[in-house]
Amino acid sequence: MDRDRRALDLLAALGRQGVVEADGGVPETAPDSRKAFSAMAGFEVVPTRTVPQKDPDARERVDALWHEEADRMGLFDGDGEFLLLGSRFSKSPTGGWSRMRDTIGTRLPSRIAAATGNQEFVAASLDGRSMCAVSVEEYDDWIITHSFETPESEAAGSEAAELEAAGSKTAE
Repeated sequence: MDRDRRALDLLAALGRQGVVEADGGVPETAPDSRKAFSAMAGFEVVPTRTVPQKDPDARERVDALWHEEADRMGLFDGDGEFLLLGSRFSKSPTGGWSRMRDTIGTRLPSRIAAATGNQEFVAASLDGRSMCAVSVEEYDDWIITHSFETPESEAAGSEAAELEAAGSKTAE
């Protein structure tokens, strides 16, 4: 089976779980997919929340905690749209982001796992500022959040640093 067929099959499976491809394509503000993956799977990653895999309610807890963090991070736009990182269903030959819409609004981690056969995934906001992911570790499932620097926030940070430096010079 070729890559396009596999991608279409996975998109169809996601669609059956209420996660559909959204119109508009991937915005230019999408974070670099390699940086997003590293923010989820890098050596120094620290989870925002953890759920022991031996917990009999682990799946439900991951769903609930992931949604709490996704809401806190502003992951979804007003239409339930977000970016989903996945080399197995992205139309890009190298993988990358797909613009998706959640038509159900609850239990997204469990529904993605049901469609892809993998509990791990990375999602980001359309503006590229935030990420919320699930990673399966040895004894725990991790919910990982990350805020990305955007050109606007980098400029604001530089401006604030310049103002702070100027202020400290006048205070001396």
